[in-house]
Formats: sequence, C-alpha cells, structure tokens
Amino acid sequence: MKKWHNGAAYTKALKKLFVPIFVSTEEAREWGSQLNAKQHATLLKTQWAMSKTACAEPNLQRKINFATQSQLMREAAEAFAPA
Repeated sequence: MKKWHNGAAYTKALKKLFVPIFVSTEEAREWGSQLNAKQHATLLKTQWAMSKTACAEPNLQRKINFATQSQLMREAAEAFAPA
C-alpha cells in the first residue's frame, strides 16, 4: 500500500480517478462496485477529505452539500468488492 504522507502519490492517484458528483445512493453504489483496489483506496482518502471539508465549512448550505457528497462517496466505497 502506498503511503500518503507527502500527498504526491495521492495527488497522482486522484488525477487518475474521476469521482463523479453522485445524485443517488444507487448511482454511487453502482460506480463503487466497478473500482479496482487502487481506485478504492483513493476514493477512501477523497471521502475522508470531503468529510473534513464539510466539518470545517462555515456556510450551512455548502456544509450540507459537502456532507451529502461525502456520504455518497462512503456508499460507493462500501460497494467495492475486492477481486
């Protein structure tokens, strides 16, 4: 597993993984079920960052939007089935 301490490996991996803006749990789970292990790891890091962003956001509407996307990313990550 790659270490994410300096962010360079994560940034490179994130450039290769386009995370869509999900509109439903079903859509997120379908997308998440198609990921490989490396993409899944990147998604988990992205979801964690989105969750932290939501917590720190002072604007209530933006906080809700970030939290909703974070939850849908979590749903996508849970749908991952290792090969």
